[in-house]
Amino acid sequence: MIDDPLPRATERLVLRRFEAADLARFQAYRRDPEVGRYQGWSAMDDAGAAAFLAEMAAAPIGVPGEWFQMAIAQKSTNDLVGDIGVCRRDDGTRTAEIGFTMAPFAQGRGLGTEAVKEAATMLFAAGHVELIECITDTRNLPSIRLLERLGMRLKRTQDTVFKGEKCTEQVYSLILAQWNGILFTSKFRR
Repeated sequence: MIDDPLPRATERLVLRRFEAADLARFQAYRRDPEVGRYQGWSAMDDAGAAAFLAEMAAAPIGVPGEWFQMAIAQKSTNDLVGDIGVCRRDDGTRTAEIGFTMAPFAQGRGLGTEAVKEAATMLFAAGHVELIECITDTRNLPSIRLLERLGMRLKRTQDTVFKGEKCTEQVYSLILAQWNGILFTSKFRR
């Protein structure tokens, strides 16, 4: 497990545990079919979503083989704008997968990039992860652009069936040494 590193603040956001007050905003974007199109989760009824938020509010982070969801909130208001899922592999490797979801009103503003960058930094800083992977549908161009902005590299392309539909997925990866180099050089580009 990873010691609880939450909350973590960025310039405009806070990565934090879910709160009961997040339910309405969570349900608003999680029930949007366009938001959920490329996601592995399914919309839940209010009782199921409330139970999920309560579970994640208390769940340990970094248990191998188990997904942990954290809230992405606006720093100025604490309003929920999305969430990030993290799962450390349970195969003995030091690999984690990250998935992310942003509410429609929060898309296209660089908030997703800011949030995923902070989540990657958190995972690498904890010392249990040396490789991060993200999987996206080839039709999900905004997600692909986000991953490439973060310096992730295309590792492989695979045909699969997702939600009953044939599709092609791309697996992007980022290694710790590469991330340290990105963080180091980005400090001097300002």
